[in-house]
Amino acid sequence: MNKPTSLNPAPVDRYVISAVIPTKTNLGGLKTTIEALWAIAPDRIEIIVIDGGGCDETKTWLLSNQKRIHHIRSAADSGVYPAMNYGKQCASGAWIWFAGAGDLPNPEVWNDFLKNRELLDSECSLHVFSVALGDDREGGVPAHYPARWDSSMQWRNTSHHQGLLYRRSLIQSRMFNPSYRVLADYALNLTLWMEGVEVILHDKTWSHVASGGLSRTFNKSLYREEWKLKKNVLSGWIKWLHPIWLLGKYLAKQISKR
Repeated sequence: MNKPTSLNPAPVDRYVISAVIPTKTNLGGLKTTIEALWAIAPDRIEIIVIDGGGCDETKTWLLSNQKRIHHIRSAADSGVYPAMNYGKQCASGAWIWFAGAGDLPNPEVWNDFLKNRELLDSECSLHVFSVALGDDREGGVPAHYPARWDSSMQWRNTSHHQGLLYRRSLIQSRMFNPSYRVLADYALNLTLWMEGVEVILHDKTWSHVASGGLSRTFNKSLYREEWKLKKNVLSGWIKWLHPIWLLGKYLAKQISKR
């Protein structure tokens, strides 16, 4: 059940979704995401923007719209995951969605969800939806990720935060580990899956994900970070298969990008 916590004593509004949007020097994408949320249900969506600074135009636009944006922080920070950690603690909605600047909510699916009190009042820890990517996505990236919360997560990042609604009390009691520069959301989601948290799977597309995400660079440092998180989260024989598995994934991605 969603309740006020010592981390955030604010009352929980069980019929509100809190959208946490970290951004830095991407005003165009930020406008696109926020305006799409305004068009859905401005009284049912709490917008939280954590601006990493560096763009006076972004700061000016945020200030000019501060009456319509519920929480704004515009200051230098140490990366996207510290920004997400800060933003989630500001949330008062029962459910929290993390978006990047430029990600687009699917209006039809959002409206259906917001009208469904049974789903809003459900006792699960997570709602898991599919996400779509556009034609400008990176090479080797599929156009659609179906809703999954299963053993595939041990091998690939198959559940993306743009398709997840986290229960406030769950996500405010956890953190995205900032020692992971790119894959902290994957590390947390894999941990939650291994703990067996209750989820509801939805065969609907929750959002359209913008290109250019940190986890879609597919360079050597990405796979080194994946091995780091797998060592910390997994155990047994699956863990020790991962050095070979990750090398194979890296080589396959390099070939697919040619």
